[in-house]
Amino acid sequence: MNLIWLKEQPKFLYTLAALFGIGALVFGTMHIPKSAPEEKVEAVQNVSSDPEPAQTVQKQTTHTVKEGETLSTIAEQYGIDIDTLEGANPDLKVDIHPGDQLVILPQKGVLHTAGTGDTLWWIANAYHVEIAAILQANGKVDEDLSIGESLFIPGGKKPKETERLLARAETSVSRSSSNRFSWPTEGELTSGFGHRWGRNHDGIDLANDVGTPVRAARSGRVSYSGWSSGYGRVVMIEHEQGYTTVYGHLSESFVSEGQYVKVGQSIAAMGNTGYSTGPHLHFEVRKNGTPINPYNVLP
Repeated sequence: MNLIWLKEQPKFLYTLAALFGIGALVFGTMHIPKSAPEEKVEAVQNVSSDPEPAQTVQKQTTHTVKEGETLSTIAEQYGIDIDTLEGANPDLKVDIHPGDQLVILPQKGVLHTAGTGDTLWWIANAYHVEIAAILQANGKVDEDLSIGESLFIPGGKKPKETERLLARAETSVSRSSSNRFSWPTEGELTSGFGHRWGRNHDGIDLANDVGTPVRAARSGRVSYSGWSSGYGRVVMIEHEQGYTTVYGHLSESFVSEGQYVKVGQSIAAMGNTGYSTGPHLHFEVRKNGTPINPYNVLP
């Protein structure tokens, strides 16, 4: 009996060992830590903990002048230049006194107050900056402007008076129309747009005395100022949205090529030059190079 038990003992021990091994494997599997979900949670937490984007609009501040300060020391203190101080303080003089209040811009640039006829396109070109930079610096999402709206022009400098870039419009303009054109002069309509004398007349004719002021019908950049066959002395102005205006038969021009002008600004004097039947202004409006009836855009 004992001999038989001894012979069967190895089989019994092997069976016990096998059962123990299987139990350990199952128990270990049930208690293995699940690391993958923890990594996912950590990734989500990292995303949520990222700092929010910095605001692009920086506020201006006010500085009270102290004893012994100069424009140079104040500009250096704020990391700007004297031109920026002058651009933010139109009435600023060289002599400053303790207690004076100065507007301090967040960076080098200038403040511009939108006036009648202003567009963001004109302002950007006048200060030689990008429209996108003005939009970002002022937290604007579109190019709409309001009269009296204050805009910070990053990197812009106050234009010299001789450039007349910021000359206020000399005549009012209707803001009810998105095109914002105005009449270029005063006079009697002697010829309209369309077929005339066997050919097309690409503009309208307004007659008055030689020397009658001719004004920009819209803000823009002078693309040509000189002599052209048929037109005589002529001024051409490029505007936004693909518009160009033409002013012909002038006696003299007050603007030069590349100059930016405001709507209503005096640009020339009426004359009788070129192929002309008498003193008058030949006025054209072109859209992407094609003449259109000026009545479609005039108030």
